[in-house]
Amino acid sequence: MSSEKFQSKGGFILASIGAAVGLGNALRFPGLCAKYGGGAFLLIYSVALLVLGLPILNAEIALGRKIKGGAPKCMKSLKKSGEGFGWASCVNSVFTAVIYAGLAGWIIATAATVVPLCLNAPSLTDTEISGYFFDTVLSARNDGVIDGFSFLVAGCILAAWVLMFLCLKGGAKSLSKAARFTVAIPITLLVFLAVRGLFYPTSSEALAALFIPDFSKLSSPELWLTALGQVFFSLSIVVGIMPAYGSYLPEGTNIFKCSLVIAAADFFVSVLASVVLFTTLYGCGLQEQIGASGIITAFAVYPVAITRLFGDCTALNAAVGVLFYSSLAMMAIQSAVSMLEAFLNPFSERGGKPKKKIAARICLIAAPVTLIFATTAAPVAVDISDRFINFYNVLILGIAECILIGASKKTGDLAAEINKFTRKLKMPKKPFGVSVAFLSPAVLISLTLYEVFRLCTAGLGYPLWLQIAFGWGLSAAVFALPLILNTKFTPRNIWRRNKLHP
Repeated sequence: MSSEKFQSKGGFILASIGAAVGLGNALRFPGLCAKYGGGAFLLIYSVALLVLGLPILNAEIALGRKIKGGAPKCMKSLKKSGEGFGWASCVNSVFTAVIYAGLAGWIIATAATVVPLCLNAPSLTDTEISGYFFDTVLSARNDGVIDGFSFLVAGCILAAWVLMFLCLKGGAKSLSKAARFTVAIPITLLVFLAVRGLFYPTSSEALAALFIPDFSKLSSPELWLTALGQVFFSLSIVVGIMPAYGSYLPEGTNIFKCSLVIAAADFFVSVLASVVLFTTLYGCGLQEQIGASGIITAFAVYPVAITRLFGDCTALNAAVGVLFYSSLAMMAIQSAVSMLEAFLNPFSERGGKPKKKIAARICLIAAPVTLIFATTAAPVAVDISDRFINFYNVLILGIAECILIGASKKTGDLAAEINKFTRKLKMPKKPFGVSVAFLSPAVLISLTLYEVFRLCTAGLGYPLWLQIAFGWGLSAAVFALPLILNTKFTPRNIWRRNKLHP
């Protein structure tokens, strides 16, 4: 195992918050609050965060520190056959990083074009502003056909990959340093926008819509499953990140206390972003456009709100727009870096290659692939690939991980590892075991069954060839590539490579 470590507990917390806090917190979470009754969604989510999310977050960090390795090694310690699922989670994270790099390119391109958009806003309609990125910058199509290419977006995507490599090349040290900026700056700007939103005359109406529960929504199974499932996606658990970060923990770190800080920060940013979205859009008269799609919110709804933020003061609107999208880009890049680190950690350890060299190769290979997000097929590619890689696959991997932990009967050992350096505040052993081994897999299985039913009745709304190209094919690759990796890393093959290339 590599000897690299976070230099301090604070560095670990910052890097972990950077991994957990991403576009899902800033864009998707507020939309889900709007769709599912505001306070009702918040209530269920906050309980699920404590009962489901926090125990798994602690379990993954504890496994990483105890086993001193990434997800494959940790899952193998539970059961030998579990190594394949560990590798699958790492490969899935690489695919997710590619999607996030594409979105980071979109965001950087929006930051570059928001100034002329704001300056010309007085002569544009809301529809023209809302469709500017997809219609003018990308010339996007809804049928998946590629008949155009945006050099601006392509350049921004490649710039995102360069920034990601710079964050990765220094290992745990550079991860924590980068997080100082990618965490602090976006949160600072969100606080500024939230304060600005409170000065709108409609702010009380917006806050009421966000925080006062609509209890009639509680009868909806979809609300419960969505709120419970969002916990797993929001905290970046079951995707291989936290075991890798856990293996970098400095000795004597209080895992339980750090996890509480990470979960609290994740929840705080989600609520803060919701306040920004609700107050801003209500203040601009756009409350009817709040939806669950973070993509639509970021590139179609927010541009309209930003161009109206300070009325006719277009220069100030432009300045806020640049800062806002720059902050979103930081979140996307930090999330992508964390996803890649989940793969680099075990791959470097198992293959005996320097992480910096592996990171460079991944970036050089993945960057050209990501340029699909600079074509006219980009929105379709993002929508389908994100659903399969970042939703369906995460459900399967989460179920597998919880079952492996439960079947190993090592929840007591994990609880002891979590509480190893605690004093008064400890993880309760029995509730921890029940949550990880029973409650979490039950929720994930229920959410999976619900989604299967929805797919059978409603479908995805895309032709089969698009689903295969950007969905089913990618999902199959995630679970097929671990077989190749296990073959590549057999003792005989490693010995042969070392003999040929000493």
